[in-house]
Amino acid sequence: MTPTDTLHYQGTTIRLHGAMLNLTDMWKAAGSPGNRRPADWLALDDTQRFRSRANRHLRKCSEPAQFKAGLAGIDLDTDGLVATVRGAGGGTWAHWHLALAYGRSLSTAFHLWCNTVVRAAMEKPENRLTRKGAPWRSQLVQSLQELHRRFDILDRHAADLMFLQLSAQDLLLGRRRDFSKWSQATIIRAVRNEPFDGRCPCCGGTSVLDAAGRPAGGAEFDHFFHRGLNRPEHGWLICPHCHAELTHGGYLARFARVPAFRGFQAAVLAQRPRPQLRLAAPKAPSNLVTLPSP
Repeated sequence: MTPTDTLHYQGTTIRLHGAMLNLTDMWKAAGSPGNRRPADWLALDDTQRFRSRANRHLRKCSEPAQFKAGLAGIDLDTDGLVATVRGAGGGTWAHWHLALAYGRSLSTAFHLWCNTVVRAAMEKPENRLTRKGAPWRSQLVQSLQELHRRFDILDRHAADLMFLQLSAQDLLLGRRRDFSKWSQATIIRAVRNEPFDGRCPCCGGTSVLDAAGRPAGGAEFDHFFHRGLNRPEHGWLICPHCHAELTHGGYLARFARVPAFRGFQAAVLAQRPRPQLRLAAPKAPSNLVTLPSP
């Protein structure tokens, strides 16, 4: 259930529970007038007419009752606008629309206080409801839209940086350098092993190795970063369709394949033996004086 919060009027506590306020607390806070008990006020014809209109309005707004019928010690009226809680600390509760009207009948000073403090409490984000549901949903949607917009900006910036990188490589590296036999063999081993198992590491569907483990017809050793970079970690063996897409699709098409290439690049680098670190023997301090043997 919704947690119970408290307000205070001239030292008297008034409990609120979601959109429901304790009318008994309000009656005590206003000085406990004998002719304005919650049950007496709810029985008035004017109150019944107002309650009926409030019920139709709230049904259109799809505001649910804050108390649930059937809980021990709680009697909820059929319209869900009034609840009677039995036992110590109970009392009569009502929807805040009814509670504000009740506050007007108690006293002018108390009515003015209700119109400021109680209304402000009811309009807090955690209490305010709309037809589409709680406001946090719309706030969440707006936050996600803003997050997607920022990601789009980051993607465009990353694509622009890759374009500048390729342009700089063209100026610095110049000519094409084919993959050596050793580089091709390293790339083939990476394609042959898991998780690729002979399939194109770019699209993951087409086989790029034949039954003998050699490059299949049409498969190409593609320079991913630049045609002048030809070490094993700079390229991959891909199917004809992917090679044509990367060759003629521009830098944006290649940028979209960066995650797939990074995965293959990691598989290539994993094949390299790690260098063995050798610890050198400690040298004797140079300031020691060697004594001649007797």
